[in-house]
Amino acid sequence: MQVRKDSAHGSPRAFIFTFLALFLAFHPAMCRPGYGAIPKRDTASSSDQERGISPAATPGQSEAESPIPGLEVSLTQVKTSSSYPPVVTVTVTNRNSFAVTLLTYDSPVDRAALRLGIVLVTPEGAAGPLELPRIQFRRVWPPGPEQLVTLAPGGQTTSEIEFDDVVLDPAQLAGAKVVVKGRWKAVWKMVKEDIGQASLDDPDGNPGAFQGEFQSDELELVV
Repeated sequence: MQVRKDSAHGSPRAFIFTFLALFLAFHPAMCRPGYGAIPKRDTASSSDQERGISPAATPGQSEAESPIPGLEVSLTQVKTSSSYPPVVTVTVTNRNSFAVTLLTYDSPVDRAALRLGIVLVTPEGAAGPLELPRIQFRRVWPPGPEQLVTLAPGGQTTSEIEFDDVVLDPAQLAGAKVVVKGRWKAVWKMVKEDIGQASLDDPDGNPGAFQGEFQSDELELVV
């Protein structure tokens, strides 16, 4: 009598079935629906990361519009009965569609502008501006409300530059070109009452405060 080698317990097929049954018994997680499925890709998040935008960033935060290009600086000479010493009025106009607040330190309307080196006076025919004496000021910090000026849309603030506190030859000022040029230390897109203390303490390190260059139009002095 011959013995069948493909009996139920001895055949290779039976061995495989037995192995699979034991494996599934000890690994029930494989029986869950969706096991082995490819995770769904978050297309929105991956797209943002490819563009360099942090997932935690507020929409539009990385493209915040600076208010500084909307600040216009202009000069006019004050007409008086005496032509000397000349007095120039500096006007900052907010051309933005929203309110802004300016830190007056080292700004076009700083009353010490002539001593800060931001007023450039170039005599007629000269190759460059005069070297005017400068003074280094110790500023109160953080700035208080009196150092902040809020401008509504279309609003203006002014200051006067008086040349009588500088020793200058009247001949140097006649026909001289005057420009106010420097850098805003801080400009906020809000009224001053809404500026947080942290932004006042460190405007350079706060995203709510903007810094940038300013330059007025050119004024020819009449002396």
